[in-house]
Amino acid sequence: MMRAVRRLGVMLALLLFALLGPAAGSAIADELAQPVGWGPLTSKEAAKQVVRSDFEPRPSNGRENRTVPPRKWIARFRRKSDMPYAKYVDGRFRGTTDEIIQWAAAKWGFDPNLLRAVATHESYWDMNVVGNEGSAFGIYQVRKPWHCCLPYMRDSTAFNADYYGGILRAYFDGTQEWLNNPDVVVNRPDGIVYEAGDIWGSVGAWVSGNWHLPGNEAYVDVVKKWLGSHPWRTDQWFAEPWYEPHPERP
Repeated sequence: MMRAVRRLGVMLALLLFALLGPAAGSAIADELAQPVGWGPLTSKEAAKQVVRSDFEPRPSNGRENRTVPPRKWIARFRRKSDMPYAKYVDGRFRGTTDEIIQWAAAKWGFDPNLLRAVATHESYWDMNVVGNEGSAFGIYQVRKPWHCCLPYMRDSTAFNADYYGGILRAYFDGTQEWLNNPDVVVNRPDGIVYEAGDIWGSVGAWVSGNWHLPGNEAYVDVVKKWLGSHPWRTDQWFAEPWYEPHPERP
C-alpha cells in the first residue's frame, strides 16, 4: 500500500513538472532529478505522465517519432550493451518530439525541461542530425562505438531519448565507478571525484565520458542557458519552417 502511494506521489510530481516546468520543480523538490536510486518507471507508467498536445516544432521527425524498435532487437541490444540500465530501455512510445522528451524525462525521473534543453544543445531536436564525423545520431547525438545501438539510435526518437535518459540516470546514481579509475582521474582537475547526486556533472559527462573537465563545464553552461530561456517555446526561429531541418535520410 505504501509503495503504491509513493509511486502515485512520484507520478503526480512528474506530471506537474511536465505541465509547469521548472517553477513546479522548485516547489516540489528544488531539484532537476528525482533522488539517487529512484525508479525508473515502466514505459507504460511514463506514458501516462505525458501532456499530449499538437506542439511539434520538428514535423521532419515524423518517421522517427513513429518508429519503435522490435522486441527481438531490444533483447539483442540488452544482451550486448554494458550500459548499467540497459534492461529498462525499450523505446516503446510514439508521439510528437516534445511528447517523447516528456516521456523519457518521466521514465528516468528528470525535469522535462532539462531534457528539452540538452536536446536543444545537441541537435535542436532534429533526429536527422549526424555529428562527430558520422558517429553521433539523433536528438541526443548518441555516439558509436561508445554507445552502440544502430540502427534505432538513429531511426527511433523514443529509443534515442530512452537511452539518453538511462545513461544520464546511471551517471547520476553513481553507477559509473570507472570514472574514478586512475587512468581517467589523471585527465581532470585535482580533487575532482565522481560521486552520485551531481546533476551537472552527469549532464557534462555525456560530452566527454569524464567528470567536470573544462569542456564539460562549457557544455553545461549552454544547457543551462537553454534551460533558462526555453527556446523551444520562446524563439520564433526554433520551429520549422524557420528552422531548416537536416535532409531526411532515404
